[in-house]
Amino acid sequence: MTCKVIVQKGTFADSLAIVGRAVGSHSHLPILSNVLLNKDEGQLRLSATDLTMGVTLWMDANMDGELGITLPAKTLTDVVNSLTEPEIVFSVNGKPEASLKCGSYKGVVKGVEASEFPAIPVFDFSDGVSLEVNILKEMILKTAFAASMDDSRPVLTGVLLNIDGKSASMVATDGFRLAICKAELPVALGKKQLNIPASVLKEVVRILGATKASQITLCLPATGSQLAMRCENVQIVSQLIDGKFPDYQAILPKGYKTRTVIGAVDLLKACKQAGIIAREGSNVVRFHLKPGIDQTGKVQLLSESDETGASEIELDATVEGQELEIAFNVKFLQDGLEAISSKNVVIEINAHNTPAIIRPADREASPLGEEEGFLYVLMPMHIDGK
Repeated sequence: MTCKVIVQKGTFADSLAIVGRAVGSHSHLPILSNVLLNKDEGQLRLSATDLTMGVTLWMDANMDGELGITLPAKTLTDVVNSLTEPEIVFSVNGKPEASLKCGSYKGVVKGVEASEFPAIPVFDFSDGVSLEVNILKEMILKTAFAASMDDSRPVLTGVLLNIDGKSASMVATDGFRLAICKAELPVALGKKQLNIPASVLKEVVRILGATKASQITLCLPATGSQLAMRCENVQIVSQLIDGKFPDYQAILPKGYKTRTVIGAVDLLKACKQAGIIAREGSNVVRFHLKPGIDQTGKVQLLSESDETGASEIELDATVEGQELEIAFNVKFLQDGLEAISSKNVVIEINAHNTPAIIRPADREASPLGEEEGFLYVLMPMHIDGK
């Protein structure tokens, strides 16, 4: 199989960067470190996979002959990025290697036969559902951070996509906190639940940022274990996680005994300050919620460590109900606050040993545009003597 390919250097470099998000690092399967190059209906098709996620991209190229080869992604990317002329010519002449020419540069990159590369299916998106990219990105950014990093409970390493008619939600939990984000779909899709690896969704956000696309089409599986997404010239395929996702509705607190409304920016700043001391002591910060007269009140953040010292920060807030002292992992609280874009946040708590609900107090300045678009549930930490 011989082929001569002419590509624009800038487009080729950008395309390799996008496909490279899926390149695997499995030492027992070195082929996953490669990118597959094919001719597909007159275009150059690039594919990479780590067996959990597969990315395929189609780009314009001048192609003479048939092409099918895999080349080491890092080597090829580094060579292409080092070139300065606008046009790259590479050719394949029957061997699993590519000869590259660009200006005064001539080189050979050795590869592996295309037949050894795992198959990545190409999906039909004609029955898919289109979403605004901004909405999907927002939902991922508000949930994926709360998924577990511990592979011992694989079901918690995913984000649950819950579809019920025109209502969609993403849910993630690691057992210590829970993030829920809701949005409306343009069309009703019946009922579906898909557990998508959080690691894949984080890469999806990066790829969407690189493509500058405004719409993405989702191909939801009627059966099978894969979800496919297409935005412009890029297809992303993700394996789904098997197993029953926890009944998260059961742990959502009903009602509250202490309700605090506080400035989001001020609380986030205070959490970062308290966290400097708390990071030496399991990130534990005590919160003292003190109601005042006529909807005034104070929130105190107290952190201490035998090694590094202590800090106390006091903020004005609206605190209703009972006075309460509760402790949180301040890093987890910070993560939740960073997912909220409204001016004020609401914190609702029943007792020092029950979960807190944290949510935006007003309409968020986000593509979701929903007052109840985001909900964060945070388990408390143990306080000595209670």
